[in-house]
Amino acid sequence: MEIILILIAAAVIGIFIRRLYLVEEHTKSLRIKPITEKESRLSKVSRMIYKGAGKLAPRTLEAKIIYSRAVKHYEKGDMEEAEKKLIQVTALDENFTDALHKLGMIYLKQDQFGKAEAIFKQLIYGGENDAVFFSNLGRALYEQKKYEEALEAYLKAIDLDATRPGRFVSAAEVYRRLDNKEKAAEMYKKAIELDERNIDYLLVFAQFLIDDGKIEQAKENIAKVTEFDPENETANEMMKEIEKG
Repeated sequence: MEIILILIAAAVIGIFIRRLYLVEEHTKSLRIKPITEKESRLSKVSRMIYKGAGKLAPRTLEAKIIYSRAVKHYEKGDMEEAEKKLIQVTALDENFTDALHKLGMIYLKQDQFGKAEAIFKQLIYGGENDAVFFSNLGRALYEQKKYEEALEAYLKAIDLDATRPGRFVSAAEVYRRLDNKEKAAEMYKKAIELDERNIDYLLVFAQFLIDDGKIEQAKENIAKVTEFDPENETANEMMKEIEKG
């Protein structure tokens, strides 16, 4: 019996871990216009003017070209080459928001969480009040067990944009780590309110409720899973073990 329960819990936790390891891509992207022959002949002085014109002005021509190449490597999954080119871009223009964001994403995917933290903090401290950046900062901090800071980042992301249920689940997990079960449950419920048919969220919340001794509430969530997916193996096994007592 105990072995079966452990296996079920591991399966449910695995579902959450897979969700947690998803990172948020930014919805904004840089529109790169073709470089004309005239632009390619710009003098060094002209390029310096471009560089100092601020983040809303066109980037240096070098940075624009290298960034476009970096994006192609990123989209192909060649993170090593994309990283090299993005570093070149940020060397040319340290305020190149899109390049910094892509670089931070690469570091998250590579589990280089300290570097990812530094990148997303640079974006935020540079004035980028964007929910995606705060959410990904939360992920980088969470993986380093900086739970208080991670919670602050996730809550800020939610404050800026409360439409993404995954952010509530992430905040719930941090609250669990901080042993605040009441707030964790609150976050799970909000996530499910936003995405009622999300089986992963329902199962993770059910396991949380089982661990907290709230069996009847757990059964309600498991029942919802089987309603949406009658053949769901994890949900059916969880329910069988609960009924066995």
